[in-house]
Amino acid sequence: MPTQRKIDIVEDLSDKMSRMQLAVVADYRGFTVAELTALRAKLRDNGAEMIVAKNTLLRLAARNSGREAIEPLLEGPTAVAFAYDDVSKVAKVLLDASRTGPKALVVRGGLLGTSPIGADGLENVTKLPSREQALAQVVGAISAPVSGVVGVINAAISNVVYVVQARIDQLQPPTESAGEAA
Repeated sequence: MPTQRKIDIVEDLSDKMSRMQLAVVADYRGFTVAELTALRAKLRDNGAEMIVAKNTLLRLAARNSGREAIEPLLEGPTAVAFAYDDVSKVAKVLLDASRTGPKALVVRGGLLGTSPIGADGLENVTKLPSREQALAQVVGAISAPVSGVVGVINAAISNVVYVVQARIDQLQPPTESAGEAA
């Protein structure tokens, strides 16, 4: 019979899994409390958080949020980092932690959205553009055709104005100074 505390934990984990853009599962054995706290602080600074929870509770949360693809990674001591905003920055922080010395974080894999990624796939995630870069690319792609249309309309209007002005000039009677010059 689940306790209310476990039910609350599963609900919280389900919420985190449903909101996350990237989840990275890792083995944290060998990390001291101070090292784990420092890593959590770095992740927090980059819009992410790291949770240490029981695998059974994580499995329930994965099923509740439709992220069952993460279940095979939930073996042994497990820490899960959830990235909500800039996945490339979070992936870089976790890769750095996985490369530092004998007590490195052992990345098992994770989810990018709902797609599973292997431990080696985290390197590819670091190459993704940041949220700001992606938005700038989208705005640039949208504004380029609009700028072209504005230029074409401007040119067409200018051509009409030039034609009308030329016709006005043709219809005006010649001035005396123009006749004297001839």
